[in-house]
Amino acid sequence: MAKDAQVYEPDEFDELAAQTGPVGVHRAPRPWWSKVLPPLFAFLIAGAVAYLIAFLLWNSGSGDDDASPTATVTASPEPSESVSPSATPSVTPSESASPPPSPSPTPTETEEPEPVILYDAQVHVRNGSGIQGLAGGEAAELEAAGYTNLAANNISSTLIPGGVNTVTYSDDSFADTAQDVADVLGIDAVEGGGTPGGAEIEVLLASDPG
Repeated sequence: MAKDAQVYEPDEFDELAAQTGPVGVHRAPRPWWSKVLPPLFAFLIAGAVAYLIAFLLWNSGSGDDDASPTATVTASPEPSESVSPSATPSVTPSESASPPPSPSPTPTETEEPEPVILYDAQVHVRNGSGIQGLAGGEAAELEAAGYTNLAANNISSTLIPGGVNTVTYSDDSFADTAQDVADVLGIDAVEGGGTPGGAEIEVLLASDPG
């Protein structure tokens, strides 16, 4: 020991170092299980975590499968939303697009043929009333109405049927014309079947028709 070295009395730090044993290279070796347990614990923990993740994923997939039928049932139409047959508009006979058949004409609705007026027919105005110039005046009225084949003369009152003013015609082809002559002169009686003088139409005057 050197001369200058000082000797110190043992203190509390020297006592603590004596209790803990050797330090540094003199430390005792670690037991074998202290090296095996940490990797074993890590493996077990990793396995538990993997199992837990797989369990959660499996349960999550099962929940999706169970939800599918519920979604299908919900999407189906409810009976209240279905269209009932009564909602379909029915077409009544009055609304049918086809036009109704036209009614067949009844006998009273049958149109009568237009009268055939022969203004060039032979018309003789014959005076049996004894009134001077009566036949000529009636013939002038027929001429004004459009008749062109006229004659005025006298006749015996005994040849006038019933003693009343009458328009006679020779056959049915002059019926419409004879009726028109009577209308122009204001005579009510019209008869067919022949004329006293042989003309196609004859106006027999027993009195003044005007």
